[in-house]
Amino acid sequence: MSAVAGIVQFDGAQIEPDAIERMTGAMVCRGPHGIGHWKNGPVALGHCALRSTPESLAEIQPLTSSDGALVLVMDGCVDNREDLRRDLTARGVALRDASDAELVLKAYELWGEESSSRIIGELVFFVWDSRRRTLFAARDAAGTRHFYYYAAEGWFAFASEINGLLALARIDPQLNESRLLDYLVDEFDRDDEVGTFYKGINRLPAGHALRVTEQGARTWRYWDPRGLDERRFASLGECAEAFTEQLRTAVKSRLRATGTIGVQLSGGLDSSSILGLIGTELPHGVPQRLKTFSLVRADREECPEWRSIRRLVAAGWIDSHVVTPRIGAEVWRSYAGGLARLNEPAAFTAGYTEFLLCRAARDAACGVVLDGTAGDLLFYSFRRSLACSTTLAQTRAVFQAARRHGQGGMLRMLIGRGSWAVTPEPVRTLGRGLRQAFWRPGVNARLMHRSVARCLVESRLAERRRRVDALPPRTDASDHACSFTSGLLSYAHEINGQVALSSGVEPRSPFSDRRMIEFAVRMPREAKLAAGWYKWLLRTSMTNMLPEEVVWRRDVGMHPGGEFRGRLIAEIAAGAPEIWNRSDLESRLSPWVDVRKLRHAWRIHERTGDLELGLGLLSLVVSAHWMSARFERFHLQ
Repeated sequence: MSAVAGIVQFDGAQIEPDAIERMTGAMVCRGPHGIGHWKNGPVALGHCALRSTPESLAEIQPLTSSDGALVLVMDGCVDNREDLRRDLTARGVALRDASDAELVLKAYELWGEESSSRIIGELVFFVWDSRRRTLFAARDAAGTRHFYYYAAEGWFAFASEINGLLALARIDPQLNESRLLDYLVDEFDRDDEVGTFYKGINRLPAGHALRVTEQGARTWRYWDPRGLDERRFASLGECAEAFTEQLRTAVKSRLRATGTIGVQLSGGLDSSSILGLIGTELPHGVPQRLKTFSLVRADREECPEWRSIRRLVAAGWIDSHVVTPRIGAEVWRSYAGGLARLNEPAAFTAGYTEFLLCRAARDAACGVVLDGTAGDLLFYSFRRSLACSTTLAQTRAVFQAARRHGQGGMLRMLIGRGSWAVTPEPVRTLGRGLRQAFWRPGVNARLMHRSVARCLVESRLAERRRRVDALPPRTDASDHACSFTSGLLSYAHEINGQVALSSGVEPRSPFSDRRMIEFAVRMPREAKLAAGWYKWLLRTSMTNMLPEEVVWRRDVGMHPGGEFRGRLIAEIAAGAPEIWNRSDLESRLSPWVDVRKLRHAWRIHERTGDLELGLGLLSLVVSAHWMSARFERFHLQ
């Protein structure tokens, strides 16, 4: 992981002499291997280098084309580099070196804006085209890399971190109240894929491209899996073989590294599959002992995840590192101390477990770590499987899987689904209205002023309905594709990326590979259903690569993150009064939060230690403390 930055003055004005240096200097933590700049009149580009692949060791960015007309900066890696290299050379393109940056620049030189759909990887890239006076950018399909931008009249700026943009004095940081409210209400915190906590500073959604000219900025979706056709297989066994091959490709392409490689091993099926493929199929792809990093509950012997982890790391080629909730006070103090530097407070409340894993990786001198992000999205949950079952046999198999894995409530859902199917449309319309009227929000929405909460809920639910109504006719595949285009996946990568970079660790996610996502969307419905077994296809794929007791675990696992977050809340409440401070909270969030309700909730949490309530209060105190550090208007007098 590295960082990029840039400024373009379309009005002909010269850029401040040290502007790009200030931007990259604000992101120096992402560039341990050097910082480069390119300037030419009204354009300045910057790059902070983290050389995590062998091909990047000699790479120089910003990278200029042979004729000097194009200049590129990028953050990330190309995963289909061999295919891309072959396509380019077949068309007579001469590559000057083996770097990923050279591949991307040549691809743009040959295909222009269409190059974004031909490049597969975990990356964002920018190309300044001096002949057309155009800045072009693209973000990968899953949003594993991200950036922020500010589009003003006559000029445009971008950076991998908001801190990079705020290094420009001409950007006045002002709170985006809409994004704050979305963050405080868990139900809506992923709805907005564009806005940030700052007015005027935006994100590019995953799978989108951006073109900036003197007429302004325009974005569009260049990758859309919703229109993919179903892929046919002779049998589910054949589908499982093809799935294994696709996952093998995704894992192998992420094993390029200059140092030690690690895997975040939760004990669940997704991360275990990555480990199984590396050990069984790709042993020569890892030159050193593989490191694994796991979170385990304090009562580890009673933890099903620990039993799987212990079985998996028994092989001598694995160096296992385990983190338990019994961590030293210096760890959570270090975490809390970095709050004010984060782009947005969401990375604090959602990123604690990622911080612990990346800290362990950093301490083990491991700079690249593979994770299982997106694995759950490739297959259907029990409830979705029941909703998508089209035959009595499939419905029976889903119930069998639910019983096998200890999932309840399925019969009630089936009855509700059947009743809804025979309900006349006028009654359905009335039911939707009643459901909205009696919608029960989460903790923080209940603490807001009634008028604020009502306005927020009504506007957000109306926006969701508009988005659904704007979609083309729905199919099983298009509904599944929406799981990857809704912002849920890119949000997770944005959080993990912010946290990982602070530890100098580059996360890589095989299940987020665009080819994996497209394969999953195109799989036959029966391959996705939790029928008989949850994730049956993945289990079958791993039969000869993982221990049987891991492959055919009946419990689907319970992430120990709740215990870690509960411990974090307790430590902050006891030892960080500058953060866990109700008086400051009341003063800073009083325009939105009902002080009387807040005091009542605070007393309940002090008495009971309820985790759900504690997590809600944590997001409130964190946002108040973060805003006081970022915005002048929230400083207490």
